[in-house]
Amino acid sequence: MKKMVRLFVAAELPEEIRERFALAQEEIRRSRARITLVGTKEMHITLKFIGEVEGSRLPGITDALGEVTATPFTLDLGSVTLNSPRSPRVVWADVHDRGACRDLAAKIESALVPLGIPAEKRRFRPHITIARVRQFHPSLLEEVAAISTSCPGTFIVDRFLLKKSELTTDGPVYTDIREYLL
Repeated sequence: MKKMVRLFVAAELPEEIRERFALAQEEIRRSRARITLVGTKEMHITLKFIGEVEGSRLPGITDALGEVTATPFTLDLGSVTLNSPRSPRVVWADVHDRGACRDLAAKIESALVPLGIPAEKRRFRPHITIARVRQFHPSLLEEVAAISTSCPGTFIVDRFLLKKSELTTDGPVYTDIREYLL
């Protein structure tokens, strides 16, 4: 049986940004919705979800990502919001991208397509997931609205990482495979 690995490419967040979202999570926790909070160490911006691949493909993927070039850029955090007001599945923080994050994601995508990794069909929208909604309750709208302006911030993206994701009963466990400096 072939060993499979679940992979994604991410931009990391500075610790002070993660701490702000941990405070926002405390407010969200007060809602009566059933939610699963994302651990602060696991918070990131997904640039490309690769998915399950054979472990033998890992060297080709790491080499292809090593060919991606970009310059460091700044991202501004937006408000904490829901992915959908009618049927929310995710509480996330918007990220205001002036185009550099989208361009980096497109370069990563282009580097991986020749390896048989399909391009994403949805438009890239950078965000930071802070909670997943298991069962919605209207009180969640009130709690999210109360924190919508409490998490501003700016940070520099000067690297991206290839990460392995192992799904466990306690949530995903992420392991850094390789870091790529911009």
